[in-house]
Amino acid sequence: MLRKFSRSGHYLQILLILAVSFLYLFSPHPGFEVQAFSENAAPLGRWLTGILPENDMAIRIASLTLILMNAAGFNMILNHHDLTPRQSLFTTLIASVFFLFTGQAVAIIAPLTALLLLLFSLHSAMKLYAESYPYTLVLNASICVAIASMIYPLAILFAFFIWMAFFTLRVSSWREWVISLTGLTVPYIYLAFWFFWNDRLNIALNEYQAYLNGFNITWGKPGLLETGALFLLGVMLIISLPVFLNDAGEKIISIRKKMWINAQFLWISLTVMLLSGKVALLFIPFCFLPMALMFGYLVTKGRRSWPYDVIFSLFLLVVILLRLGF
Repeated sequence: MLRKFSRSGHYLQILLILAVSFLYLFSPHPGFEVQAFSENAAPLGRWLTGILPENDMAIRIASLTLILMNAAGFNMILNHHDLTPRQSLFTTLIASVFFLFTGQAVAIIAPLTALLLLLFSLHSAMKLYAESYPYTLVLNASICVAIASMIYPLAILFAFFIWMAFFTLRVSSWREWVISLTGLTVPYIYLAFWFFWNDRLNIALNEYQAYLNGFNITWGKPGLLETGALFLLGVMLIISLPVFLNDAGEKIISIRKKMWINAQFLWISLTVMLLSGKVALLFIPFCFLPMALMFGYLVTKGRRSWPYDVIFSLFLLVVILLRLGF
């Protein structure tokens, strides 16, 4: 089934994506026990949460728009770097199904906004390959990570993703490291100046201090269906990641390195999610995009697709039951 969808025309894939979007928009959200993202947000994240409209449908439409922007944007990045077929939206389709397993729309808008910024960082990192003067790309990637960390502080860990890309792409000049540190620092200088200009610098410092003092890695206990969905996601990751990385060694060097960069993005995403403690499930969307790439690759390259159809169908069934309140 999935293999047929991957080889179908993009019109059918668009129809399936619209069907998934309809399901997201008009079905209740999963009842994750912990939704208090605002307590874990940085200043920009608190601001985003504060400007949301009170209408529930408007919030759902906004979150769906961000989901489609992330999924379609990731697919465009993969097409640009020749990691997926040009006329295929199969990765977008898989990612949109994964995104059904998200929390309340009001709680995930800020994380999805941060993810959109991190996609720009991913795109810039992959463009570093064979670039003679990568200074602008390094600066852009670092600035995007810094702004994302103003929404959620732990997103600053994606700086390690950029530095891992330096090693993967053999960027050995000291200038790139200095530029990266500059890109991570400058947005915070502007933010501090803005708080100082508005006589709120002490308030901002107290908020960051309160976040650090309250930081812990205590995870909430998921429900039965949530546990089932997480288990199936883990199975899909375990069976697709080794195949993805093993086949990377058979590709030309440019494709191989970009495949590894996507794997590194996934590793940092998992780290951020696990370190998020009670709100970890709100940041599982960070993992969905590279997982969609890897699982889609497994489906299209594997000899038999029916085991993957079964796992994916079970995941979809569990998520639908979760969204319907079972």
